[in-house]
Amino acid sequence: MSKRKSQITAFSLPRETLKVLNNLQIKFHRSRSEILREMIEFFINSQKPSAKKVGETEIIDDSDANKILKLYYSLLSQTKSKPTIVILIGIVSKKNNVIIGLRKSPDQNVEDLHWTFPSGKADTLDFENTLVKTVKEETGLNIKTVRLIHARLIPDSSEKKIRIVALYYHCKLLNGVQKPGRDFKQLKWVPATQVHRHFTTSVADEVTTFLGTL
Repeated sequence: MSKRKSQITAFSLPRETLKVLNNLQIKFHRSRSEILREMIEFFINSQKPSAKKVGETEIIDDSDANKILKLYYSLLSQTKSKPTIVILIGIVSKKNNVIIGLRKSPDQNVEDLHWTFPSGKADTLDFENTLVKTVKEETGLNIKTVRLIHARLIPDSSEKKIRIVALYYHCKLLNGVQKPGRDFKQLKWVPATQVHRHFTTSVADEVTTFLGTL
């Protein structure tokens, strides 16, 4: 594939999946990127036979990226080696600012988490609508998901007892009355490029880069 619309710039994979990819590389004498591209193309062709083309090249849009991630989550959920949960994270922007919240209590899965973006666990594969409801409950604001901007495992360690797939969505503010709720006791709008001054946990490089574009 020569062109992609997806804004995903990195995706961390569990160690067992990397072993499978390495075996495929050896068996077919292909690079990891070639194998992953062929896997994605196969998925697109099987799910969207009428996908938009430029010449003979498939274009992956945001909807396709979401479908791939949902398939990935479904496959992980079927394995018994380690429990997997999906955390939906909303980066809600207003001009050059984004909203963050101060947690009422520590997070049981992520250590030293205090200020954070609105987020919550996905109980279904309807990620976008679940995130809209989560942001409403935590901030009182009505939002619309714009696009998926990053996905990663938190933490990237095979020694942890639980696997967390974190999906970061850029969200558009629609309306609503700002009020902290559910897990938050305080809310504030901060310049997008200064989020790191409030967070006590690391921010993925890809997310930092995106924040610099707001």
